[in-house]
Amino acid sequence: MNLKNYYYYFQEALTPRFCDEVIKYGISKQEQLALTGSYGKKKSLDKKDIKDLKKIRNSNITWLNDRWIYKEIQPYIHEANRLAGWNFNWDFSESCQFTKYKLNQFYDWHC
Repeated sequence: MNLKNYYYYFQEALTPRFCDEVIKYGISKQEQLALTGSYGKKKSLDKKDIKDLKKIRNSNITWLNDRWIYKEIQPYIHEANRLAGWNFNWDFSESCQFTKYKLNQFYDWHC
């Protein structure tokens, strides 16, 4: 697919208060080890899998799918879709991934 714009962003679209509320809420949720690639397809990970995974991605996540979050961000998704010229038809959003990075955790997107 050839796109003129590969991303679109807004500056200061969401209020600091909203962002603080999402962060507070995300931190309060039960977290799990973040997976990537083929690790996400396995039913369980052994110690070697976890060690290898953490060379690529070492973070924790939780999933947020609350209406109050979507109510704030979906208008921007629709607007970016239009302004970027993508004009994708969509009527569903997956859960938002809230990533928690602790000291020395990372995601190496170069892998």
